[in-house]
Amino acid sequence: MPLSAFDVLHRRRGRGFLLLVFAIAFGPAPALMSASPAVSPDLPPTQRPALQVTGAYTGEVMTVVTGGIRTGAVYRGLAEAAVDADLGVLGVPRDLQFHLSAHAPHGGDFSGTRLGDLQGASNIAASNHPLLFEAWFGARFAGERGEVRVGRLAADAEFASTEGGGAFLNSSFGWPAFISANTRNVGPAYNRSATGAWARLELTERLAVQGGVYDGDSFDSPEGDPTRHPNGLHFEFGHGQGVFALAEAALTFPAPGGEVPAATFKFGAWQHTAGFADQFDATRQHSGNHGFYVVGEVTLWQAAPARPDSPPRQLGAFARYGTSPRERSRLHRTADAGLHFVGLVPGRPEDVAAVGFAWVGVSPEVRRAERRDGVAVVSDHELVVEASYTLALRDRWSLIPDLQWVRHPGGSPALRDAFVLGLRTRLEF
Repeated sequence: MPLSAFDVLHRRRGRGFLLLVFAIAFGPAPALMSASPAVSPDLPPTQRPALQVTGAYTGEVMTVVTGGIRTGAVYRGLAEAAVDADLGVLGVPRDLQFHLSAHAPHGGDFSGTRLGDLQGASNIAASNHPLLFEAWFGARFAGERGEVRVGRLAADAEFASTEGGGAFLNSSFGWPAFISANTRNVGPAYNRSATGAWARLELTERLAVQGGVYDGDSFDSPEGDPTRHPNGLHFEFGHGQGVFALAEAALTFPAPGGEVPAATFKFGAWQHTAGFADQFDATRQHSGNHGFYVVGEVTLWQAAPARPDSPPRQLGAFARYGTSPRERSRLHRTADAGLHFVGLVPGRPEDVAAVGFAWVGVSPEVRRAERRDGVAVVSDHELVVEASYTLALRDRWSLIPDLQWVRHPGGSPALRDAFVLGLRTRLEF
């Protein structure tokens, strides 16, 4: 979900687009290609480096072609840096890890000034201020089948996630709206983490469970003010804002004779202990909020790779659904689903084509209150249909043209349905 306060840059239509094209054509990308690639944390201890420094830059232009608040383009960017250290080399207990990351978002407010949507057309939208993102110590145990982390954590990479959702630019395909819209200030997710603890354990080859407990307000501002503690250096837990907890179980069914999972199903629940106003009677407070969700991801088809160093050609599908109590949740039901095809175009084995939809339903209690108050256009739902194509230009450099159709931006017919064109580039080093 987008935040409410941004610094608006590049207001002239098309200016940001020209800057991005210039950067892609003449920028420093070739020099970055020699940098070492990211190392998977799933490697055994003997293969993990003692210290690893990584970074990335994402730049994008999004344009409202028709509908929304008003037409025009906005440029946004996100610089990222991270340090991962294996502390076992220092003689401390085996498999003790340390992670530190920081973000620097910048650019204009697309959703707030151009589109007016609920779900957030860009998943890098954030208030424009450099900040600490994550800082945690972790340890692996039970023969690498278990892991625990303590510190400043984000939950969006661990819970309710899908592999296929990573191909899209809209925020709802990442940290889902059935959580972000119904907790305090989005919850512990990009771009604000929270003080907490997380643990995961593989009970069997097919069954894994995980849980996390976090501070109930990563902004430490009930009003949602992103300028309060903007550097991300304020560590707090509870203190009148409650706590936020999640639990999830994942079942994986491997493909016969293959290493790629044929299907993964996740079942989860979350609980927030802060007070939440009633959606019909704002003077009434509810003690806490909660929700349940289910996630499914399936490999529909797979073929051998064209080259030994290429990923297999693959068609996959995913779907998610979540619900929360209607009397205390503005978006009490949400769903998203999609298809993604790796290697669709011959000769482009690493490209990813994807199409999907994300739907959010406004609570009937909100709609009832609007009718009572005489609102001219009553809220109902917002639907996003998105198509994207990830071009793997070089190692760790990609270009993503994107198209989104947004029905009922803002959750009602008050704004005209919108068409959004996007172009994103990402460099990793």
